[in-house]
Amino acid sequence: MWPNKALLERDLWRTDILLWVSFGFVHVSPAVSSIALGLFVLQLILVGDTLPIKGVQRWALFLMAMALCWNMLSLWDSAHGGLATQSFLTDKAAADLQKMALGKLLIKLPWMIVLGLYAAGRRLNTVLYRAWPLVVLPLLWIAVSSVIHYLQHRAFYDQMVLESKPIPLYSNVYHIEFTVMVGGVVLLMLHGLMHAKVKDELSRKLLGASVLVLVVCMHILGSRTGLILLYAGGAAMIGLYLKSQTKQLLKVALVGLLLMGGLILLPSVQNRIANTMEDLTTTVRGGDVTHQSFGQRWIAWNTAVAQLKTPTAVISGFGVGTDDVLREAYDRLSVRLAERHRIGVHNQWLEGSMQSGWMSFLALLMLGFFAFGDGSKVDRMSGRSIWFALLIAMMFESLMERQAGILVLIVVFQGLMQEKNGSNSEIKTEYALNDQNK
Repeated sequence: MWPNKALLERDLWRTDILLWVSFGFVHVSPAVSSIALGLFVLQLILVGDTLPIKGVQRWALFLMAMALCWNMLSLWDSAHGGLATQSFLTDKAAADLQKMALGKLLIKLPWMIVLGLYAAGRRLNTVLYRAWPLVVLPLLWIAVSSVIHYLQHRAFYDQMVLESKPIPLYSNVYHIEFTVMVGGVVLLMLHGLMHAKVKDELSRKLLGASVLVLVVCMHILGSRTGLILLYAGGAAMIGLYLKSQTKQLLKVALVGLLLMGGLILLPSVQNRIANTMEDLTTTVRGGDVTHQSFGQRWIAWNTAVAQLKTPTAVISGFGVGTDDVLREAYDRLSVRLAERHRIGVHNQWLEGSMQSGWMSFLALLMLGFFAFGDGSKVDRMSGRSIWFALLIAMMFESLMERQAGILVLIVVFQGLMQEKNGSNSEIKTEYALNDQNK
């Protein structure tokens, strides 16, 4: 269940352990998380193995890195006078724009570097499945303790759910990103369990139980974005698995129905369903969406789409002034929402397109399907299933604009690119090979 002795004693700094340290510390100390992530990137540069990589995968990763670089350059360039001459930014100082741009650049820079290094074939050994408690236990601790807190004040928090308010978490991470983190880890662990990447029988049972607890906690605490990620990715992965394991179809179907039936009985889930139905009904009928989460997003999306029809939005976008562009459009279009309810884009597809042009940002998102080229065909399809789920989640939240969201993306790529091309085993070192021969 834990890393083997050789890994701990001789090969620790050739693994991705610093990434998982960063992933765990983001809940309590974003600064420590950033330092660990920076060291992980440096470690990948200095001691990462250089592996052969297929041409399609190499170009996909390289072009993703370039598209993200274009996004970052658009943000930085706009902060240095490009947008300061436009009417909706005349009241914003250049220093404020530069501060905003720098913050976004520092958040996105690690992922751009990691994509570039992966394109060059640089890899680190992963401890994801050999030391899965490093990844799962911090999330499990936060989720279970938050559920206990919810149960102690259930009547109050159930009402909050009915009003689209989040249930508090013992984490500094925003509640939507937290459920996306949990959903991403659950999908990675399902990938490991379905494809026998966790070897020890006891370890598999403990991991299965931990995943089940996380799924239940997600339904009690989680935002709809995280649940959409879980269901989209889980359905795709399980569907692919059952396609090759038809004998397991009935068993998996029964377990799934029992699990769904049990989850629907949870009061938090029932309230979330009731809130969603009211939200969608109000939005479709054109009612007052002042206090409706999806309704506010729908108005924001339509307003953003109207801005993307301009020539500027095709290639260059609006840079760091995206929120200001949206706010000005709200006023110009006379949107029927009080100013305090006029939210940001809350959609990474639209927000990224507004920042640097929809051509480059759509390319970034679509190229992800070609970036997973390691291992067997089943492994590649599992990777694409998780990327597909992330793309759907990004339609409801701008995941790349926060530290936790970028961490999820790096974690998913590292977890799914742990293998040599054409091999179902983890990257082999001389120590790992020696251990296998003993």
